[in-house]
Amino acid sequence: MLSTHTASIACNAKGEVCISFDDLAFARADTIFIDYSSNEISALVDGLHVKLGTIPAEMASGLAGQSSVLLRAPHPQGHELHLFAALQSIH
Repeated sequence: MLSTHTASIACNAKGEVCISFDDLAFARADTIFIDYSSNEISALVDGLHVKLGTIPAEMASGLAGQSSVLLRAPHPQGHELHLFAALQSIH
């Protein structure tokens, strides 16, 4: 599993969990995974499993009822890309 330090995980004003990236490639992740035993977040990006980080327990419990996560990254043309990825739990 690869690791990235370009991810910032937070909740937006709508209560959605958002993952912001510095690199546009990561915002195109196919699936976001959460391991509820460790609260670790990872992503499937172009067939690679990439570790994104660990989130607080409160945020992890907020993800329990969600089926997708908002992904954001700056686009080279000056706007921000917003995409959704499926959320899957792993054990």
